[in-house]
Amino acid sequence: MRKLIMVAAAMALAGSAAALDLGGLKDAGKVAGKDAAKDAGKQAQGAADQKYDQAKKDALNKKLQDVQNEKGPILFKKGGSAVDPKCDKTMQTIADILAEFPDFKVQVNGHTDNVGKPAKNMKLSQARAESVIQYLVAKKKAEKGRLTAKGYGDTVPIADNKIAAGRDKNRRVDFTVF
Repeated sequence: MRKLIMVAAAMALAGSAAALDLGGLKDAGKVAGKDAAKDAGKQAQGAADQKYDQAKKDALNKKLQDVQNEKGPILFKKGGSAVDPKCDKTMQTIADILAEFPDFKVQVNGHTDNVGKPAKNMKLSQARAESVIQYLVAKKKAEKGRLTAKGYGDTVPIADNKIAAGRDKNRRVDFTVF
């Protein structure tokens, strides 16, 4: 009889423990469900933020592309890398656009025509891109940490290098937002 009571007591304790564990599982399930809902909400918000950021990035790209058409190109003396002060209004507009979009970094891309040696053109395009950054930072108070320079030489033409008008178009500076 004593064994029977002990077995019954053990079973009762085991049942209580199982009930406690099930209760814990129910609580864990509720917490997991809430966490999953929070994660889904964060993912949805993240996707919305990405779309918003992409829209802002696209707007910045468009403004930087249009500024030289509207205000005039960034000018350099032939064969030189110093920014011509005649394009100060263009540079001011670029600085203003950068200030309007403080969350993005911008790469200044230098390009040349195909006249001369490719290695020299590569160095010249890099120097021109760096010169634009120096001008924007020193004279227009742009944030240096947001700007990088990349020279492409004559590797990315946008016009025919066989004619003077095409070479003029290929000697340019443009921007990449990231």
